[in-house]
Amino acid sequence: MLASRLSRQLLSRVSARRLSGEAMQLKVGIVGAGAVGTYFGVRLAELGHDVRFLLNPGEAPPKALTVNSWQGDFELDAPTYASSPGELAAAGEALDWVLVGLKSTALDGDGAGQMARLVGPAVGDGTRVQLLMNGLGAEELAADAFGASKIHGGLVYGGFGRPAPDAVLHEGMATELRGGSFVDDPAEIAAAERLWSPAAGGAPPPGAIVYAPQPCLRLAQWSKLAWNIPFNGATVCSNSNVGTLWRSDGGKAAAIGLMREVIRAANADLAHAGAEPRLDEEATVDALCAITDKMAEQDYVPSTTCDFLSGNRMEVEAIFKEPLRRATKLGVDAPRLHMLAALLDIINEKQ
Repeated sequence: MLASRLSRQLLSRVSARRLSGEAMQLKVGIVGAGAVGTYFGVRLAELGHDVRFLLNPGEAPPKALTVNSWQGDFELDAPTYASSPGELAAAGEALDWVLVGLKSTALDGDGAGQMARLVGPAVGDGTRVQLLMNGLGAEELAADAFGASKIHGGLVYGGFGRPAPDAVLHEGMATELRGGSFVDDPAEIAAAERLWSPAAGGAPPPGAIVYAPQPCLRLAQWSKLAWNIPFNGATVCSNSNVGTLWRSDGGKAAAIGLMREVIRAANADLAHAGAEPRLDEEATVDALCAITDKMAEQDYVPSTTCDFLSGNRMEVEAIFKEPLRRATKLGVDAPRLHMLAALLDIINEKQ
């Protein structure tokens, strides 16, 4: 009885610390430890959190994981690994967070079943789920599987590669996670901010990931898609890069036309969901054109195009087809998006 009472008191104190925002070590599982998942997991370990990585099938566990970044290098010695999602919660301990860095192609087909199989065994009653996935639809699947209130979405900015199984290379823009609560709950966003803070308090290291809270997750997702859909798709269909496409008068006009279709679909979807914010079409196009001017100078190759060139299956469902379904359902005329999604679907089936 005494042991049980002490256990309840300890749990109560831990819960109070979490609610108050006090710094503390959190237990985090990484599902989908590719370039993004590994990078984010190592950076969380650098903050002092207890991080466990789910091994990819057939992968031997590296003895260390190294991040090489112009923002600061870090090496995680003797990482903790699990061979199944359920093993991420060591000795029956519930995880505080599960980060999901899977490609959205992992959910193609039976998305709900795949979400439950790949992520579900790691999710306890008090576990929050942070998705680091492209496009639309994964958050809805996770909400159905685990409960909407504990689901977080996140838009990853950075630029990562995995030159070796034990290393991640970061060469792009400063790493940022534009994250938000699936139900746009400020208390949940505050919980996420604690995750991306040093476990012992104090100032974060130079390479720490910046968490940029998004009051409306759906708006943030569509904002990124307004660039990703035109350039990820058109560079595949033209077998080119952003610079080549943008320097072509026809390519530039087609990309801007796609931007406008996506923005109109976004605003219809936001209105349908009862969300207050909207994307200003002209201001958004101007901002995206300014971003593209800079990326064109580098002849940037988007992630979907990298998958295409590597012969890997592209994330057509989440980045193109789900936005198109929402546009069609809400009566938004999007002929360019319709054509692009159809072409990419055909290309994908040939990969």
